[in-house]
Amino acid sequence: MTSNDAAPDTPPDSAAKGLSTRRAVYGRVGGLITNRLWKETPSARALRAQLRGALSREAGSVPELWDLTLDDRSGYLGDEPTRGERAVHGALTLWALHQGSNTRPMHDTSDRPRSFASAIRVVAQGQKGQSGDKHAEETPIYRRFSAAVQAPTFEGLLVHLRSLVSQLEAAEIPCDYAGLAADLFTWQDPRRRASVMRNWGRQFARPAETIHADSASDE
Repeated sequence: MTSNDAAPDTPPDSAAKGLSTRRAVYGRVGGLITNRLWKETPSARALRAQLRGALSREAGSVPELWDLTLDDRSGYLGDEPTRGERAVHGALTLWALHQGSNTRPMHDTSDRPRSFASAIRVVAQGQKGQSGDKHAEETPIYRRFSAAVQAPTFEGLLVHLRSLVSQLEAAEIPCDYAGLAADLFTWQDPRRRASVMRNWGRQFARPAETIHADSASDE
């Protein structure tokens, strides 16, 4: 699947078993937000608050979130969080930050959902108009985005993404968190990290498009 392909229907969270592939991570995050977390119920509001409180915590370190973020495959999965667990935890906590007090959903579930990098471009376009910069690449949010894609560690990447998401939250610009989760999964493979950076760069460079970022492909 290329970045211009339409996204498949997001399966419910109960359909995703294990977190060993991009598709599973994509399905877990999209399904949870749509079917469980984006509701105006006491339990959903409590989970959103717990997710925001876990922004800087390691995946699996908050018992209240175990059924959301941990891999449910049987057998020994190691002593450290898996790539899938880190990706799901990172994406869900960032979404909860983005959702904040916004009254409309900040996870884009449209037929052609806006990717994270495309959402950053929308904010950059606004900053460009306010500051008189000639190019979106000269704006403050672009410089933060550039630092994010060059982060040497996953933890460092998440720190930069939190800052970027705070600006998306203030601007009320939604994006595709299932696709972001899939990218976070792939980013952790050093052999494929450059492909994530390249795709984000392409998405940022297309200001008028709401493209999907290779969301559920396992390639």
